[in-house]
Amino acid sequence: MRKSILVFLCGLITGLFLFVNYEQANILLILLGSLVFGFVFYWKNSKLWYYFLALCLIFLSAKATLSDKTLRKTAPCPFKFTVYEKRKVDEGYRYFLIAQNNNIKEKTVAFLEEDLDIGEIFLARASFKEPRINTNPNLFSYRHYLASKGIFSEAKIKHIDKKIRGKHWGLRLRNSFYKYIHRIFDLNMSLRSANFCTSVVLGEALVDDASIRELGLSHILAVSGLHIDLLFAFVFFIFKKLKVNYRILWLLALLLASLYAYLIDFPFSVMRVLGANLIAYLAFLYKKPLDRIKALLIVAGLILIKNPFALLNAGFILSFASCLSIYLIYPRLKSKFGQSYIRKSLAFTSSIQLGLFPMLVYYFGRFNLVSIIANFLVLPIFNISMYLIFGLVFLYPIFGNLLKVGFGILDFLISSILNITGILAKLSLFKIDFARPSLILVFYGFMLILILVSLDKRIIKRKSRIFLLSALIIIISLCKDREKISYQMIDIGQGDCFLLKDMDDYYMVDVGGPKSKTYDSGERILVPYLKSLGVRKIKGIFISHEDKDHVGNIDRVCDNFDVENIYTSKLNIEAVKKYRPAIIKNHDRIKLSHGYIECIYEGADADENANSIGLLINIKEIRILSLGDLQSEFEKDINTRADILKLSHHGSKTSSARDFIERVNPKVVLISAGRNNTYGHPSKEVLENVSDRIIYNTQTDGMVEMDFTNKFSIIKYLKGWYFR
Repeated sequence: MRKSILVFLCGLITGLFLFVNYEQANILLILLGSLVFGFVFYWKNSKLWYYFLALCLIFLSAKATLSDKTLRKTAPCPFKFTVYEKRKVDEGYRYFLIAQNNNIKEKTVAFLEEDLDIGEIFLARASFKEPRINTNPNLFSYRHYLASKGIFSEAKIKHIDKKIRGKHWGLRLRNSFYKYIHRIFDLNMSLRSANFCTSVVLGEALVDDASIRELGLSHILAVSGLHIDLLFAFVFFIFKKLKVNYRILWLLALLLASLYAYLIDFPFSVMRVLGANLIAYLAFLYKKPLDRIKALLIVAGLILIKNPFALLNAGFILSFASCLSIYLIYPRLKSKFGQSYIRKSLAFTSSIQLGLFPMLVYYFGRFNLVSIIANFLVLPIFNISMYLIFGLVFLYPIFGNLLKVGFGILDFLISSILNITGILAKLSLFKIDFARPSLILVFYGFMLILILVSLDKRIIKRKSRIFLLSALIIIISLCKDREKISYQMIDIGQGDCFLLKDMDDYYMVDVGGPKSKTYDSGERILVPYLKSLGVRKIKGIFISHEDKDHVGNIDRVCDNFDVENIYTSKLNIEAVKKYRPAIIKNHDRIKLSHGYIECIYEGADADENANSIGLLINIKEIRILSLGDLQSEFEKDINTRADILKLSHHGSKTSSARDFIERVNPKVVLISAGRNNTYGHPSKEVLENVSDRIIYNTQTDGMVEMDFTNKFSIIKYLKGWYFR
């Protein structure tokens, strides 16, 4: 039975992966293929038929769910909104809303400066759009995150017309709880400790703490649901002292935990704990043996059937993966480590770290060996802190300020956690960065770890060839990009940023630099993207000129990577002077494995844009021309042919004259420009000038990759679908 459920769950996971990456695939072919293979395996009496049944089921469910959400296609009109969840952000609040108008009733999200209560109802005219999509691979996708919460639109509300007194008692109770938690901790503890406590109790983003994120501890302290397990233990302890019947005790614990889950809007980690405990309670009532692993798999499957996009949520994956690691790995490690409290604690934390290793690599791109020590030191303090938190939450209405000592002790404990993680996170010697693997490879690696640790040694020896083959598959998958030769137009926003991968060497042409008070393209896009590729060393960076949208991220790049050379002309030294750049001149060449980068223009000593250097990149006899922001009056000095032309100045009408386009005669033109930019890039005139060429534009295509490895191809990241 356990194997059947596992096979079914694997089918659900595969089906959603296929849908997210190929959502425009012919659904009839998917269904027909699934049914045919399912029937064949059913006829052969193989459990694999469950796999194809699940694949078909979740693909249909995902298609129906996405088709059913219409707000993002709705024209601006009046709506009634109900606030059901809120989060404080840098500039106001992010509200999760229920929007109602005639036959439409759907969840949406909105950002407002006004402080509204949960449960508050208001009337407003709103327009809707699709949530922002990730336009570069391997980075956090806000659209995926919202989809996991059943939200497929973002509301733009300029003004609230009228507020209505809410009558939903459940949401009013949730609002009271939200305010109560913030009040008791904000008034009685230091700011950082109070934020930690409220984020854990309310299920908010504990991962925002830099040191906890650095050590990968958020999966244990927040998303794993450990605090809900501790809540069950706390309730059991209290009711046992009151000598409540065990059957009633368990039911009361379930009801109390369910109420708490509702108050924090049912995070996946809480749903896991509730579901597993409900199955355990039913097994107790009917006197059936409890298989905790089977119960866990059943809960995961039920959540995915109800909400197929739950799999896009890191909290869902980390919560179930950490629990499986405890069930399968911890017993083995405990028997080897010994039975003392310290050794069992070390075995417990190590089992989670070992099991979640592939997940940590996927979500954080890094594994810190110190995190094992950090877990060992922090987890006991966290357990004590959670019991104290629950005690203070229950007792504060009765004793109020008499609990000052308790808050003081809690403040000390939380400060200890934050100080320990802060110190250990600085030990960079033990950090290992990884290129981001595919999600399928992550699941494969996770299952392989669980099998190898939980199986008997004799079975492993008998199946050694299979396991060696599995390890070989993983190694080949991780190393498959080593021989790759590609040129990427990274979607950096309003700027230029290009990455050349020449087998093991990396070069960059400009580094972008869009920044604002709340946004830094280097921190949010460039650095994490390069790290996700496994970049550690950059052979050379070519800076076309001194404009911030071309050179603004140079400090970020140099701080995070080993940059061997920075190349620019003598006209652009000031912007990178502290890095002692190499001066590049006409006809200077940098040799590549299958070509070269040649300077064909040193820039004109006029203004910043005229200072732009010209580069001709030749890879396997395919020529790419890049001229920074060079204006039309200087294009007459360029007399070369190219297969691919990067349009100067993001497609501004001051560049890319028609006679220049005809002289260069590119087959493909690249446009790197920010969406909805205030400059009007690219201009209509320039688009007309290149209308007879193949155009790739970051505004519509996201990151664009030219692959030279085998047969030349151009791949755009955005496909025009909802998830891509």
